[in-house]
Amino acid sequence: MIVIGIVGSRTRNSEEDKKKLMLKIFDLCSGMLYTGSKLITGDCDRGGDKFAREIASNWKDIEVDIKRIRDPKTGEEMDFNNHRSFTYYEMVKIFYARNEEIAKEEMDYLVALVTSNRKGGTENTIKYFKKHHEDWEDKLILI
Repeated sequence: MIVIGIVGSRTRNSEEDKKKLMLKIFDLCSGMLYTGSKLITGDCDRGGDKFAREIASNWKDIEVDIKRIRDPKTGEEMDFNNHRSFTYYEMVKIFYARNEEIAKEEMDYLVALVTSNRKGGTENTIKYFKKHHEDWEDKLILI
């Protein structure tokens, strides 16, 4: 069994990005995700999150743990695109909380599709990953 976190910028949404991610996952798994393996990702409809769900759909019996954003008052999961209105700073806090939820999971690897400016939510997730995993240097893979 292998557990892989997959995150990435929404701007890294091309077919070439998807191919690079799939090849890396294939390489990490020696060509095979085993029954009981798991992918951990967010709920964005573009980039790494979307690709993780697509990759899992191509392998039988692979669990996908999708970390969704949550309402800070109720703790209820919210749809990524359709939720009540929040201020910009509230949304940042909501997404950063989700990013930390992904990053603190026990996983063999975190694969990140990063942007050239290295800013945004993907970088925030990487920061949390380093905080929660002492052996992060062996587990973090940047594409």
